[in-house]
Amino acid sequence: MRVLSHRLLQDNGRPVRFMETPNKSGVITPKYLVIHYTAGRSLDSTVAWFQNKQAKASAHLVIGRGGEIVQMAAFNRKTWHAGRSSWDGVDGLNAHSIGIELDNAGQLSRNEAGEWRAWFGETYKDKDVLTAPHKFDPPGTAMSGWHAFTSQQLDAVMDVAAALHDKYAFDAVLGHDDIAPSRKRDPGPAFPMEALRARMYGRAEETSEPAETACPTCGRPQTA
Repeated sequence: MRVLSHRLLQDNGRPVRFMETPNKSGVITPKYLVIHYTAGRSLDSTVAWFQNKQAKASAHLVIGRGGEIVQMAAFNRKTWHAGRSSWDGVDGLNAHSIGIELDNAGQLSRNEAGEWRAWFGETYKDKDVLTAPHKFDPPGTAMSGWHAFTSQQLDAVMDVAAALHDKYAFDAVLGHDDIAPSRKRDPGPAFPMEALRARMYGRAEETSEPAETACPTCGRPQTA
């Protein structure tokens, strides 16, 4: 994959599917890459929501569970994925970052039948759920269920992030929870953030576990 004129091209040189969002503003020079989960039902429902002006939300890319990629804005346009956010003295990450949304139900809870259930009512089998604390949970907090990402999805985000970093030379790759820790939980402990950072920055992977540290340099969470 590569980036040309702020559009993502596949290995065959063709652009990925483009479904433009109206929820964008201004021109940016991206310094950061921010990873999210959608906490939604499907790739299509997320894309449709981001195409709705009433959503007042968007991202540059949405990646489906089968590895499908949809681009929704040029990478030099400001999309509305980060909200109130800060990192390393920079406030308002929408104006400084590219946002990738991964189709994923997010944090799950147990119902009375012992099933894992998303906020929108869908249930998931144990094999599709990681049980783990969030990195910002206080000691003693009960572990939550987290919808697992698929191998196709993770392969896609690794390839996409590498292509974006080749073009924009990001200062850091971050989770939404890193830049807004008081209000966001995504992409959560099921996402292998350290593996992604290792792929982008050419470092030996520090851990095989899915949990990640908050900061690639200092290891400390930032305050929104």
